[in-house]
Amino acid sequence: LWRQAWRDKRPAVAAVGAMLVVLTLILFAQEWIIRRPGLWRRGRAIYLAAAFLILGIGLNGQLSVVQVVAFVHALLTGFRWETFLIEPVIFTLWGFVALGMLFWGRGVWCGWLCPFGALQELTNIAAQRLGVRQIAVPQALHERLWVIKYTLFVAILALSFYSMHDAILLAEAEPFKTAISLRMVRAWPFVAFVLGLLGAGLVIERFYCRYVCALGAGLALPAKLKVFDWLKRRPQCGRECRLCETKCTVGAIDAIGRINANECVLCLRCQVTMNDAGQCPVLKRRARVEGTLQ
Repeated sequence: LWRQAWRDKRPAVAAVGAMLVVLTLILFAQEWIIRRPGLWRRGRAIYLAAAFLILGIGLNGQLSVVQVVAFVHALLTGFRWETFLIEPVIFTLWGFVALGMLFWGRGVWCGWLCPFGALQELTNIAAQRLGVRQIAVPQALHERLWVIKYTLFVAILALSFYSMHDAILLAEAEPFKTAISLRMVRAWPFVAFVLGLLGAGLVIERFYCRYVCALGAGLALPAKLKVFDWLKRRPQCGRECRLCETKCTVGAIDAIGRINANECVLCLRCQVTMNDAGQCPVLKRRARVEGTLQ
């Protein structure tokens, strides 16, 4: 069955593979891209649109916390590759995400490939262009709200050992099935829930990702094993300058300039900001000093 599934889904797997190759090139060419803010801004918007339309709506390539739970149970009760190979698109995405977490952390999925995450960011971009005022969540409250998604992940995983059926019901806290898989063709409470999350995301960028996403919480734990640290910081970050902290879309930079890898979605916004001589106060001051010396 799984071999037949892969034969039938060859075009879909090829499309996913092409998107993964492009993302790999983007992340490896990070140093070149972040010095071209316009290219980064347009390229990211185009890629997010493709993630939503192609991966999400077109190929139903939305990962879920339910798959994480199923994987854990498979490890404990007898792992069989055939169980996971039956879904070629999902298997391909999980394979890339698992490898990508060792290089870049959870942001590979959360910040670039997740169709619902892409939808949130794109709708927020549209809202900001229409002049919708953004709400800055106080750091103390922001960090306390993180508890929601980690508690939800642990609750779903723990409940699955008692009743997988009940765990799947609790996993309906994910809007993915309604928004992506069923394309909003569902009973009105589910649709209202999704619209509520998207509405919150218009004023608090990536609201769901920040505070509710159990999948993101589940990915944050193994992402601590990442080998490389691609995101650069300066000694002045968080001490003389806190601009990147205010620019971060998910509040992953703390008051002393450190990037919380558990929360970072690898959007590269902080890297663009700190390399932009027109924005970064450190570069501005350095340019003034050099101008004075000349």
